[in-house]
Amino acid sequence: MKKFMILNLVGKDRPGIVDEVSKILFGHEANIEDSRMAALGGCFSIMALFSCNEKSVEDVGKDLENLKNKGFTISLHEAQDPSMLPEKKVTPLTIEVQAMDHPGIVQELVHLLHQFNLNIQSLDTQTTNAPHSGDPLFHLSLKAEVHEETPVAVVKVKVKELADKMDLDLRFITD
Repeated sequence: MKKFMILNLVGKDRPGIVDEVSKILFGHEANIEDSRMAALGGCFSIMALFSCNEKSVEDVGKDLENLKNKGFTISLHEAQDPSMLPEKKVTPLTIEVQAMDHPGIVQELVHLLHQFNLNIQSLDTQTTNAPHSGDPLFHLSLKAEVHEETPVAVVKVKVKELADKMDLDLRFITD
């Protein structure tokens, strides 16, 4: 029987981390189904959903544990088969924000979305330097699910009001 697991791994960034992890998974005939991997602040982080034969889960876990000797923190969590999850009646909504960086942008936005019971599917942020001044610029891309009982137009109006209040450049993308 096929088992689905979520792997969380974080450690000091260096070349070869993804190769080592994918080699372990492939060695047990595991398949990476979905993943997010990124270098952040001198560390490298992997969050991955993988599937494998139920009998292989323990062996995968033991081999991944060996990476702890190389300074990685690792955890495995049981997950559901994505194809077996119930279908939801939702409208996808993508919000993109750019602004001069300042504390509170993420918290204010996600708090507002929480009030509308939106389910965040992914949230990516990045801080870069402005081309001429070198001032820190904040970039955010958020993908959420708007439930059918929630009017998307109302959500957009409230997010626009927040963007105006916080001086955020805002763009909506609906699929």
